[in-house]
Amino acid sequence: MAFWHRWTKHHPPGPVIDQDGTPVLAKAAEQFGDLAELGQYVAQHGIRVVDPGVPLSNYAGTAAALRVWETQPSVRKVVDYIARALSTIPWHVYERVSDTDRRRVTDHPLALLLANPAPAVPPSRLWHSVIVDWLIHDRWCMQVLPNADTASGWELRRKPARRMHILADDDDQPAALYLISSRGPAQVVPLPGRYLFDHGYATVGADGTSPMETMQQILAEQSEAVEYRRSVWKNGARVPAVIERPADAPGWSKTARDRFMAGFNAFIGRGPTVGGTPLLEDGMKLVTVEAFKPVDTQDIEGRKLTDAEVASSYHIPPELVGARAGNFSNLDAFRQMLYTHSIGPDITMLQDVINTMLVPLIAPGSNLYVEANVEAKLRGSFTEQATLLQTATGAPYMVRSEARAVMNLPYLEGTEELVTPLNVLVGGLASPTDTAPPAALPKGQGRPA
Repeated sequence: MAFWHRWTKHHPPGPVIDQDGTPVLAKAAEQFGDLAELGQYVAQHGIRVVDPGVPLSNYAGTAAALRVWETQPSVRKVVDYIARALSTIPWHVYERVSDTDRRRVTDHPLALLLANPAPAVPPSRLWHSVIVDWLIHDRWCMQVLPNADTASGWELRRKPARRMHILADDDDQPAALYLISSRGPAQVVPLPGRYLFDHGYATVGADGTSPMETMQQILAEQSEAVEYRRSVWKNGARVPAVIERPADAPGWSKTARDRFMAGFNAFIGRGPTVGGTPLLEDGMKLVTVEAFKPVDTQDIEGRKLTDAEVASSYHIPPELVGARAGNFSNLDAFRQMLYTHSIGPDITMLQDVINTMLVPLIAPGSNLYVEANVEAKLRGSFTEQATLLQTATGAPYMVRSEARAVMNLPYLEGTEELVTPLNVLVGGLASPTDTAPPAALPKGQGRPA
């Protein structure tokens, strides 16, 4: 209830009218202490909100998503893996000269902005934060600001998902951005504006649906399992044994019992004698019993199961995050699939936002477009690339000066020409590894089998 009253004090909503025309804001405030329950009640009972603003349940969902990021290792592992993979993909700008001609552009303000979007933040770090917002909250936003101190004249500034919501019209189409500030009242920014944003599907509105809400049962089960295993480790016997004292042993005085317990606790505590063997009195025996064993908690199996469930929820092969064992061949195949089938749609959605929202702002009326250079992430080893390119070109493809630059060697005069072996002729052999063409054999002789 305290949170509800604080929220209504700083964000007074419009009048809430029931179906019979009776104001129900005060009644709802008295009956509901949970914002999610209040939001569900409003939607289920057809209560008309004159100025709906942001659904109250969104604030509870945002807080829950932030807690999950901080407390759930599986979510952080998978989300961080995807964010690191996406944020390190370079963006290239091209000019569409014709249907068969594309030219790479590197000196246009659009290209300069994508290469250095924020003056004080590295590009990969900025995109990493934006993508984490997207994966955790199912929405993200960046503001496009003019900045005369940058080479492009512009900069991109992230709007944290916890401080922004997307207001929708009756058709659940984005109509405005609701931006929360710690320095003043919230702002409602009509669209379109100088913002880049995207959101996922929501049953009501256009604010997206956090995957944390969908996975809350799995994550709650994991939290309970961790709590149980921690209790077992804390309360279970460290040594599967008990001390037996003869039944006919003389009675213990309180002083003697306290002295023995103090000495025994010294061996099971955290002192220098921990882990040793206690000194038993006459007649006492240390007897092994079938007690708790660490393997019974299935700690590793439980964590891997949660990792696999979260990875599957984000369409990522569990093998890539260590949730299932893999070998070299299938891991290499999964790596290739990562940038095509797994996060390929995510790349396309980011690319669409940039081309439909950013390009018209920075380069209006031009034939420029932005494309993610996914090939940079799919390149094989240097040996694989060299073999592939030599086969594709049919001849050496690097001059000696380029090869020396790769090895960080100084430039030498006379190394700018391409050296072509004598057994490679244009129109003759297709590859240096081919044998002699049929035309080079004596007349009447064919190529041997």
